[in-house]
Amino acid sequence: MTKPKASKSSAPLSPPVIVYGLDPAGKPKAGRFPGKQANLARKAALALKLAVCNVNRPKLIEIASKIPIGRLHAQGKAFLPFIKRELYDELATVVSPASRAATAKAGPKVAAEAARASAKVYVILGFDERLKPRGARYLSRNEDQLISAAAEMNLCLYEMQSADLVSWIEPLPLGRLPLTGRSSVPEIRQALYSELVSWIAVEADAVPRGKADGPLPAQKGFPENWETIEAGHLVVAQESQEHGWAEAIVVERKGDLLTLRYRDYPKVPRFYRHHRAVALLSPAAT
Repeated sequence: MTKPKASKSSAPLSPPVIVYGLDPAGKPKAGRFPGKQANLARKAALALKLAVCNVNRPKLIEIASKIPIGRLHAQGKAFLPFIKRELYDELATVVSPASRAATAKAGPKVAAEAARASAKVYVILGFDERLKPRGARYLSRNEDQLISAAAEMNLCLYEMQSADLVSWIEPLPLGRLPLTGRSSVPEIRQALYSELVSWIAVEADAVPRGKADGPLPAQKGFPENWETIEAGHLVVAQESQEHGWAEAIVVERKGDLLTLRYRDYPKVPRFYRHHRAVALLSPAAT
């Protein structure tokens, strides 16, 4: 399984983005990127330790019109033009109004820290009893309430501990509190679910809260064929065409339906596949 990449299927979910920050000399720079480049721009921002925000509000659209277009190099790095300090301060203030004074001195990192000090950002993800993906984001100071609700609904709770992750989860609907059952966490598209799971799998700043799905089951070998697949067997499952295949351990089998967990990504929620939808491994292949 790999990190999300820009694709025709996921592009409609992504608004334009602005990548911005300060260079080593403290000079402000920023660039805007169209929605089709949003995921690559976020990846470049993460590598360069810059901030990123979605252009999804009237004021941000107005500011974006004043910011030069950024460029993405083949190596995945972003080129950002320098901008005037006044424009940079305006952008940072709109992204995080409560941190205006701090941002003017220290840039977007301070803004993100100030926002987290007042309330943390969480995501609840998982599948319902009809095997439909559900997910929502929450801004809350009461982590225990979310942990209890997620456990009751048999869904997974994650705290988003970086500004980049907070930006990446913006396509999720904003959940309402208090939670009143699994139906209060909206259904979401499978493409969006796969994109978010791929980020959570590899990002250390996506931290599970509560019990999640517990430890991985013990692996007991490889199935000889699809009909003999059972709990404990190691198979290979595809998250999506964009995000590739990864080794998964069978948690349970009911008829033709497998319940699976990714072996190398234990904090990702369990998922479901038809037994013929997974690929088989042989001991020699590992």
